[in-house]
Amino acid sequence: MKTINLIPALLLALASFANLHAQENQPTFEDFLCQFPAATLPYTFSAQSLQAQLESRAASKVAPMDWAYYQFLPELEQSAAFSSMPVHPEPVVAFETEQYHAVVYNLVRGLARGKRTYSVSVFTKDGQYVGTHFIAGVNPEMLTAVTIDQALNANVLQYKVEWANNYRENGHIGNKITGLELAEVGKFSLATAGNPDQILWANCVEINNNKLAESK
Repeated sequence: MKTINLIPALLLALASFANLHAQENQPTFEDFLCQFPAATLPYTFSAQSLQAQLESRAASKVAPMDWAYYQFLPELEQSAAFSSMPVHPEPVVAFETEQYHAVVYNLVRGLARGKRTYSVSVFTKDGQYVGTHFIAGVNPEMLTAVTIDQALNANVLQYKVEWANNYRENGHIGNKITGLELAEVGKFSLATAGNPDQILWANCVEINNNKLAESK
């Protein structure tokens, strides 16, 4: 009888030990930040570098982030809902200001080559999540370049990609980019709630039509 009573207590003790061990092995916010190479501000994804990524169609060589760190990027679930393909964040760089930590990553979907979707997630200095924004990227139709300044403002230039032959009809084989047509100019703060995917810039960017007109 005593042996029977001891079994539930033993199982409970083992479960508590396993739970404590799992908690001890959980990555910390500092561990998460260490996944990203440190960089300084201002930081730029230039139109030229993004165009080169599209033209080379090179497969990404950056190892995706381990799933244990996904807990620090709560917008990943929303981003996965944006597409039927699962997302695999690749660490790019991390910044630090007086008030915030920020990390930049590429949201990889499937095996698509040449496509990049760069997002930035911002946290307070003690690791509290602030928000995530799509900041730069490229696909066969649109290219979004950005410069992030010391105040964590994103200065955005979005271009329409022009091909020698219609890309949807001809693809990339035997085709080439002939130019980039400036479509939108904007500036917004990254230290706010946002969206990790490329959406209508009118939803999150203060468009400066005067600058756009002058640029043309």
